[in-house]
Amino acid sequence: MATNVAAAAPTTMDAFIEKQARADAVVNIVLAGGINYWLTRDLAFVPATLPFGDSAPNLGGTLIAIAVLMSLMLTLIVYAITVSQRKSGKLTPGLAADTRVGFAPFVLAFKHLAMTLIPAFLIVMVLQGAGPELRFTPMAFTVIVTIIAAVLAYFMSKSTTRATLKL
Repeated sequence: MATNVAAAAPTTMDAFIEKQARADAVVNIVLAGGINYWLTRDLAFVPATLPFGDSAPNLGGTLIAIAVLMSLMLTLIVYAITVSQRKSGKLTPGLAADTRVGFAPFVLAFKHLAMTLIPAFLIVMVLQGAGPELRFTPMAFTVIVTIIAAVLAYFMSKSTTRATLKL
């Protein structure tokens, strides 16, 4: 008795974009939640902002760090994954193995940096205007940061993957 196993069809672009974005959001929930909980677990409270140069955990500084790290690292990682998926033929349309992407991922990373850093600075300015008395419990701080990281990861991943598919 022979079994007929159909070959796996390449993933469509829209399905791949959505799958990639959801996976990146989940990874960032785990990473941002874990790291920020670990950093603040022993604190009584986490302030909204601190004076410039203070390295203690605070919401403003964390938002700026997330904007910079996620803009650069997530964009470059997602870009590389998507290009490799296209070159291997797992994603339609495929790319020739010798396709070079040039500076495109770096341009996209800096575009994402501007798109995330400007709102992060504006939020920090608003938080500073609220005064130094604005404080969060470590758990509330972790939840806020995790939600922001997941939303940014989802939309940046979609943008990066879509740009990569337009190569």
